[in-house]
Amino acid sequence: MKKKLSVLSAILFIIGLITFVLMLIGIDDYLYNFGIFVSVIGLFLAMFAEKGLYRKIGLVGNGVIVLFIIIIPLIVTTFFWNTP
Repeated sequence: MKKKLSVLSAILFIIGLITFVLMLIGIDDYLYNFGIFVSVIGLFLAMFAEKGLYRKIGLVGNGVIVLFIIIIPLIVTTFFWNTP
């Protein structure tokens, strides 16, 4: 079961990466929310998956997507783009 979780996490990383690239190209803006949802689910699945290559792909890949979609924009809009 844990092996399936790691493979599913890697697949969710690929889906999240594709939706993030399509959103950056300008295809559709609703892909932003879908990409966030898929990457967060993939990150949680990778935490409980069997140790191996797919788990590392899921953790690092989904973590980077979450970093670029949620954390960096939150920090930038909170600390750098606020005007008095």
